[in-house]
Amino acid sequence: MTLLLNLELDSLPYTIHRLPPSTPASVYLPLVDNQTWYSITKTAEEISLVVSHAFSDIPANHLVPNDEHKISPSWRCFKVAGPLDFSLVGIMANLSGALAEHKISVFVVSTYDTDYILVKEDKALDAKKVFEGIGHSVKVL
Repeated sequence: MTLLLNLELDSLPYTIHRLPPSTPASVYLPLVDNQTWYSITKTAEEISLVVSHAFSDIPANHLVPNDEHKISPSWRCFKVAGPLDFSLVGIMANLSGALAEHKISVFVVSTYDTDYILVKEDKALDAKKVFEGIGHSVKVL
């Protein structure tokens, strides 16, 4: 059985930041105030922060050396309409696999209820066509 998904393409552009894992939360938490959607992931190696362009600048701070703060702007976000049950399998494999066949890179964020797949802004319409081509619906917000 094929799973047909409903996706939503956010009209906002997003920026992905990479910070050293020792960066104090006080440096990046102010960026997420008033955001409708953001993602913070911390590992032993890094902190990844995804925020809309409207809040993409991390204030100059001696706690984050410029050479350790990497920025990748101009991403667009597709949301898989949820909530999704944990028994569903292959959702991200289906979406990212289809994009990989078209040489479209992704940045994926998963939450308890659903999944998000970000693509570079100049590939967003191509990604939309790919998703629709494999049977999914895409609503542009």
